Amino acid sequence: MQQFYKWRLGLALSMMFVLSVSWCLHAVYVSPVNGAAATLQQVARQNTWALESDPLISSDTQDTNNASTLNQSEKSELFQLTQGLRPGQSTPIPPVRDIHVIPAFDVSFYNDRGNLISGWLAVRAPQAPIVILTHGTPGDRADMLQRSAFLYNHGYTVLLFDFQSYGLSQGIMSTLGMVESSDILAAIDFLHAYPDTTNSKIGVLGLSMGATASVLAAARSNDISALVADSCPVDATRVPGDVPNDQVRDADRQLVEEVYGVDITQARPIDVVNKLAGRTALFFVNGDNDSQTPLAGMNNLYQAAGSPKQSWVVSGAGHAQSYSIATSDYEKRVNQFFDTYLRD
Repeated sequence: MQQFYKWRLGLALSMMFVLSVSWCLHAVYVSPVNGAAATLQQVARQNTWALESDPLISSDTQDTNNASTLNQSEKSELFQLTQGLRPGQSTPIPPVRDIHVIPAFDVSFYNDRGNLISGWLAVRAPQAPIVILTHGTPGDRADMLQRSAFLYNHGYTVLLFDFQSYGLSQGIMSTLGMVESSDILAAIDFLHAYPDTTNSKIGVLGLSMGATASVLAAARSNDISALVADSCPVDATRVPGDVPNDQVRDADRQLVEEVYGVDITQARPIDVVNKLAGRTALFFVNGDNDSQTPLAGMNNLYQAAGSPKQSWVVSGAGHAQSYSIATSDYEKRVNQFFDTYLRD
């Protein structure tokens, strides 16, 4: 009998050891770093193609619900033509402890496709009005830091984040504002759920692609009270710096359709800006020396938009240069605009 109890004790200890090892392995798998890597791999599998270093695109990772009809040669050609949808990252995102212009802290939230979006939030005061700042392409949240600083100093809570596939956010490639518009809506949902911003009025300052995404988002939401559209294109797929010709445009359309199941040629603020009338105040800003989003395009957007609206032409400014060319005037005008529509 004593031998039987020893056998049971040994068996119990062995089972405890196995369970302990299993738990340790599980903890490693779901740790933040490894969990993020696993999520990235899952996103790559869920979206039609995964990019390899050859740089061909593997057909082994296709989603069975949206299988590609293209052969490997056609995929390779698309990959070469669509480099503009994968602009890369010019400089690493600095850690938040190195950010001194605003008292920011790290935040993250998921967009509607399950991509983890990474950003910074600086709360000026509980329930203070908020300005979300959205970057262009190529770019990331760090490009909007100086703009966020003058807004924060003026009394606004500010949220900066990397669009999907940019900076530290998950995603496969840029969609020139289409999928990125959903990132803005996800940011708004995050702010509504965050205790210090639950009831805050929300404005957006969008730059170039960020302006496209902001207009598209505002057309789908009643939560954006005011929007500054800086260097906003009429049609994001007709911006020469991003889409140099019709061959590239068609390749972009085809690739984004394959990967995301959306039509990138619908990234046209001119088609939806009228939907903002009466609920989202608009402030268009453009340089008169802008070859990417020419002044004529801003004038067309302004004419298509309903009230309330205003515009400002910055003399001598090229694409996305209005803030650097006329800093003090930019800050004054933008602050006044948001004060009018975000403060009770």
